[in-house]
Amino acid sequence: MENDNYRHADLAVLTNSEFVVEQKWREVLDHFGLCPECGYTAHAFIATARHVDGTTKVMTVGSCGLPCGWSGPTEITKMTEN
Repeated sequence: MENDNYRHADLAVLTNSEFVVEQKWREVLDHFGLCPECGYTAHAFIATARHVDGTTKVMTVGSCGLPCGWSGPTEITKMTEN
């Protein structure tokens, strides 16, 4: 029960801009980057989150192509110009 009360208390301090109502992920197929942890090829995604107050946040997220466990913010490095 204590954990349930704690979760409700956390929700009370969230603002409308923190509630995500829609989230889309799109893989960047021509991304050419490496995992900063192990050096293996990394995948990149563009994540778009729309919040209940109408604001939108766009992030670039990378993840390792091997199971080293890394994922996090990344810069998109494209193989081609277009």
